[in-house]
Amino acid sequence: MTRRALSVVAVLALLAAQVPMAARVGAQESGGFGGGFGSAADVDAEDDTDPLARQDGVAPLGRTGTRGSISEIGPGAGESAQGLATGGRAAPAQPFAERLRAVQRRGPIGGGGRVTNTAYAGDTTRDEPRGMRVGSFLLYPELFTGLGWSDNRANSAKGDGGAVYRIAPSLRVQSDWSRHSFGLNFRGSYTGYPDSSLKADPNVTADALLRLEAGERSDIGISGRYGLSMQDRGTAEAAGGDREVHDLGAGLSLRRDLGLVGAELRGQVDSTHYTGTGGGPSNRDRDNALVTATLRVDGNTGAAVTPFAEGSLFARRYMDRCTDPMLCEDRDSTGYGLRTGLAFDNGGKISGDIAVGWRSETLKDKRLARLEGLTVDGSLVWSPTRLTTVTALASTNFSPSSLAGTPGSVTYTGDLRLAHGFSEALSGEVGVGYTWRDYTGLVLTEQEARATTALTWALTSNVALQGRYTFRRFISSNSGSSYNSNAIEAGVRFRH
Repeated sequence: MTRRALSVVAVLALLAAQVPMAARVGAQESGGFGGGFGSAADVDAEDDTDPLARQDGVAPLGRTGTRGSISEIGPGAGESAQGLATGGRAAPAQPFAERLRAVQRRGPIGGGGRVTNTAYAGDTTRDEPRGMRVGSFLLYPELFTGLGWSDNRANSAKGDGGAVYRIAPSLRVQSDWSRHSFGLNFRGSYTGYPDSSLKADPNVTADALLRLEAGERSDIGISGRYGLSMQDRGTAEAAGGDREVHDLGAGLSLRRDLGLVGAELRGQVDSTHYTGTGGGPSNRDRDNALVTATLRVDGNTGAAVTPFAEGSLFARRYMDRCTDPMLCEDRDSTGYGLRTGLAFDNGGKISGDIAVGWRSETLKDKRLARLEGLTVDGSLVWSPTRLTTVTALASTNFSPSSLAGTPGSVTYTGDLRLAHGFSEALSGEVGVGYTWRDYTGLVLTEQEARATTALTWALTSNVALQGRYTFRRFISSNSGSSYNSNAIEAGVRFRH
C-alpha cells in the first residue's frame, strides 16, 4: 500500500475513534441536486433542536428522514447508486445506506409536492453516524478492516483459493448552509492477497456536487467525480494482464421550475484511462473522452406519478489517434440518446422511476457497426414494514472496446437488495444481481450472477462487527473463461 493510502487510513481511524462524544452533531442532510426547487430546510448551527425530532441526533430505528419534500429531506449530494453485479469491474458491494440515499436523489426536477420515502436505512442504529461539525460542514468518517477467504481470489478460470484482507475508509461531507449546498462522498477499498503473486485490487469512488440557488426557481449544479477500479480478470477486455481503470468526470447543469414542468440542461465530460499493472499492457488505445449535452423535462403537477423525457447528443474522441486506416480503426464517434419514463411516489411507502429509450453511436470507421440498442433504466425503494427496505436497480451501459471487429458492448444490469433491522444493534441484508453483456459485431457474450448476504452487530456507539458472504458466477461464450467464486469476510467497522 502506498504512503498516501496509509495516511488516509490513519486519519480516518483517528476521526472514528478519537473524536469526543460531545462533538457529535445531529443534522439534517440538505437536498441534493435530485430534489425539487422548493425552499431548502435550514439547519441552525446554534439551535440544539434536531430538525428531524430525534433524540441526540439519532434517527429512530435507522430511518432516513421524516416526510417532507425531496428538496427538504434530500440525501447528501455527491453519491451515485451502484448495482450489485459490477459488469466488468472488480468492486465491493456498495453500503446499503449509501445506495438508498443515492436512489432517493433520483426525483423529478420540479418536486411538485412529492414526499421522500422514509424507508429503514438498512443499518444498525446503536452506532448510527452522528457526524462531526467542522465550521459549516458536517463530516461522517468511517473505517472498515476485515479478513476473509476466497476459493477464487483472481476471479478467473485459473484462480486459486486463499486468504484475503481488506481496508476500506470512507468519508461523507455535507454542507450546512441556508441556501446553497455542497456534498462530497469518498469511498475507498484496498484488497490484498497474502502469500500470492496477485496484485492488490484498489477501488476508489469520489463524487462531489455543488448546488447553487439562482433565484426562487432555478438551480445551478457543478459536479465532479473520480473512480479507480480493476478490470475484471475474467472478462475478454482484460486478456493479457491486470489493468487499472481511471474514470474522471465533470458536469455543469441548469435546472428551472417552469410551472407545470421542470427543465434541466446539462453538459458532461467523462474520460476513461487504462493503466497496465503487474507486467500487463496499458491498453492506452482504449483511452477516450465523451462529451454529452442533455435536455430533460419533467412533469410538475404534484401527482403520485409524473412523466419525464430527455434527449442527448454526444461525441467520443480517443486519445490515441488512428492515422493509418490499414493498421488501425478510427473509433471516434458521434451519437444520440432518447428516453422517456415515469417517476412515482405513493406517499412514502414506495417510490422510484422507470424509463425506456434508444441509444445509438456511429463510429467514423465504417467497417465497424453502430453501437446501439434499447435502454432500460429504473430504481425502486419499497418499505413493506417499518424495519424492512427493498431497493432495486436496472441500468443499461454502452462501453467502447478495442477488440477487433466490434465498436463496443451493451450491458444490461439488474439487482434486488433487501435490508432488515432485527434490533437497534443487529441488522442484516441479502441481495442478488445479474448482468448480461453483448459485444456488437462479435459472437461474444458475458454474464455475471451474484448473490450476497451480510450481518452487522453494533458493539458500541462507534464500533460494529460485520460479516459477509458473496457468491459469484461468471459465464463467457469464450471457451475456458467461465468460473465460480465463493468469498467470506469478517471485520470491524469504526465510525462517528
